[in-house]
Amino acid sequence: MIKLASFNIRAGMGMDGIFNIERLTKKLSSIPADFIALQEVDKGISRSQRLDEAKIFAEAIDMHYEFAKAIEFDGGEYGIALLSKAKPLSVSKFPLPGREEVRVLLVCEFENIVVCCTHLSLTEQDQITSVEIIKKVLVGKYNKPVFLMGDFNAQPASCVLESFRESFNIISDTTRFTFPSAKPEICIDYILQLKDSNFDIKDVDTYTDSDTISSDHLYVSVEIKE
Repeated sequence: MIKLASFNIRAGMGMDGIFNIERLTKKLSSIPADFIALQEVDKGISRSQRLDEAKIFAEAIDMHYEFAKAIEFDGGEYGIALLSKAKPLSVSKFPLPGREEVRVLLVCEFENIVVCCTHLSLTEQDQITSVEIIKKVLVGKYNKPVFLMGDFNAQPASCVLESFRESFNIISDTTRFTFPSAKPEICIDYILQLKDSNFDIKDVDTYTDSDTISSDHLYVSVEIKE
């Protein structure tokens, strides 16, 4: 059984307008997952008290972490991260386009699995270009299951998700809305499986939470039975 989760944490700034790293750490500790992909992660930025957020989360919940910078911001770095129970064998980072801000793909290879995290641009053309880059990076490269998680800023019926479907199966339930947290109306957070990754799934259960305070997103998680 594999448990995966993805959560856009809004850098720890809650919907009550309060930055609260302890609240967010407690929330992450309650997510039963082997791998947790995080988006909107701060490192050394003043709005989040110059903290290294991914490191704090990992140490608090006894997981390994990898951080990937998307941009430099306010004297620090802003990007994505992956928390994992096991330490990755290798880590790769690939820049992705974004007109409003540069984006990034984080690829972590483990003994029996590859887990990737991203946060796509708000611009559709940049999203489409990112999908093609992600395919070039992942398709046909691994003889083990490959999963991609993140905030894609695109809805299930979009051309962006249609492009992903050429090479990936969307395994999270797209009828479970993830944004905005106070009144979820759309699904823009996903967990995908690469089709050619030599891995048969017998059953998948999808979970989202009901927390309207910690972030403007709800997290999405899947429990995969092989």
